[in-house]
Amino acid sequence: MSERTAAVVDNGIVVNVVVVPADYTFAENEIEYTDANPAGIGYEYDGNGFIPPQPFPSWVLNGYVWEPPVNYPDDGEDYWWNESDVSWSRML
Repeated sequence: MSERTAAVVDNGIVVNVVVVPADYTFAENEIEYTDANPAGIGYEYDGNGFIPPQPFPSWVLNGYVWEPPVNYPDDGEDYWWNESDVSWSRML
Protein backbone atom coordinates (compact mmCIF):
# COMPACT_ATOMS: atom_id res chain seq x y z
CA MET A 1 0.00 0.00 0.00
CA SER A 2 1.22 3.47 -0.85
CA GLU A 3 1.92 6.06 1.83
CA ARG A 4 1.55 9.82 2.12
CA THR A 5 3.31 12.34 4.33
CA ALA A 6 1.69 15.08 6.37
CA ALA A 7 2.67 17.90 8.68
CA VAL A 8 0.66 18.48 11.84
CA VAL A 9 0.34 22.26 12.16
CA ASP A 10 -0.49 24.27 15.29
CA ASN A 11 -0.80 28.06 14.96
CA GLY A 12 1.08 27.97 11.65
CA ILE A 13 4.04 25.97 13.00
CA VAL A 14 4.75 22.31 12.20
CA VAL A 15 4.71 20.35 15.46
CA ASN A 16 4.94 16.84 14.00
CA VAL A 17 5.51 15.03 10.72
CA VAL A 18 3.69 11.75 10.06
CA VAL A 19 3.51 9.02 7.42
CA VAL A 20 -0.01 7.75 6.79
CA PRO A 21 -1.68 5.18 4.51
CA ALA A 22 -2.76 6.34 1.04
CA ASP A 23 -6.44 6.20 2.01
CA TYR A 24 -5.99 8.28 5.18
CA THR A 25 -8.33 11.26 5.62
CA PHE A 26 -6.42 14.28 6.87
CA ALA A 27 -7.63 16.32 9.83
CA GLU A 28 -8.01 20.09 9.48
CA ASN A 29 -4.60 20.74 11.06
CA GLU A 30 -2.79 18.10 8.95
CA ILE A 31 -1.27 19.26 5.67
CA GLU A 32 -0.04 16.80 3.05
CA TYR A 33 3.31 17.65 1.53
CA THR A 34 5.73 16.40 -1.12
CA ASP A 35 9.49 16.30 -1.57
CA ALA A 36 9.21 19.49 -3.67
CA ASN A 37 8.31 21.48 -0.54
CA PRO A 38 9.02 19.26 2.47
CA ALA A 39 7.98 20.02 6.02
CA GLY A 40 9.92 19.62 9.22
CA ILE A 41 9.26 20.23 12.89
CA GLY A 42 9.57 23.95 13.56
CA TYR A 43 8.82 24.96 9.96
CA GLU A 44 6.21 27.67 9.34
CA TYR A 45 3.21 26.88 7.12
CA ASP A 46 2.18 29.99 5.17
CA GLY A 47 -0.96 28.50 3.60
CA ASN A 48 0.89 27.37 0.47
CA GLY A 49 4.15 25.80 1.60
CA PHE A 50 6.60 25.25 4.42
CA ILE A 51 9.31 27.72 5.43
CA PRO A 52 12.25 26.29 7.38
CA PRO A 53 13.51 28.18 10.43
CA GLN A 54 15.90 31.01 9.59
CA PRO A 55 19.43 29.61 10.05
CA PHE A 56 21.10 32.98 10.72
CA PRO A 57 19.77 36.53 11.24
CA SER A 58 21.56 37.86 8.14
CA TRP A 59 20.09 35.29 5.73
CA VAL A 60 17.11 36.28 3.54
CA LEU A 61 14.16 34.21 2.41
CA ASN A 62 13.89 33.53 -1.32
CA GLY A 63 10.67 31.63 -1.91
CA TYR A 64 10.97 28.77 0.56
CA VAL A 65 14.77 28.77 0.81
CA TRP A 66 16.99 30.83 3.14
CA GLU A 67 19.99 32.29 1.34
CA PRO A 68 23.15 33.85 2.75
CA PRO A 69 23.93 37.48 1.84
CA VAL A 70 27.25 36.25 0.38
CA ASN A 71 27.45 33.30 -2.03
CA TYR A 72 29.28 30.17 -0.93
CA PRO A 73 32.81 30.20 -2.42
CA ASP A 74 33.24 28.01 -5.48
CA ASP A 75 36.88 27.01 -5.02
CA GLY A 76 36.53 23.41 -3.86
CA GLU A 77 37.34 24.25 -0.23
CA ASP A 78 35.00 23.68 2.76
CA TYR A 79 33.52 26.68 4.58
CA TRP A 80 31.26 27.43 7.54
CA TRP A 81 29.03 30.47 7.94
CA ASN A 82 30.50 33.11 10.26
CA GLU A 83 27.56 35.27 11.34
CA SER A 84 29.72 37.73 13.31
CA ASP A 85 31.62 38.63 10.12
CA VAL A 86 28.67 37.92 7.79
CA SER A 87 30.99 35.85 5.62
CA TRP A 88 32.14 32.32 4.83
CA SER A 89 35.18 31.16 6.80
CA ARG A 90 37.37 28.40 5.41
CA MET A 91 37.53 25.27 7.52
CA LEU A 92 40.98 24.43 8.76
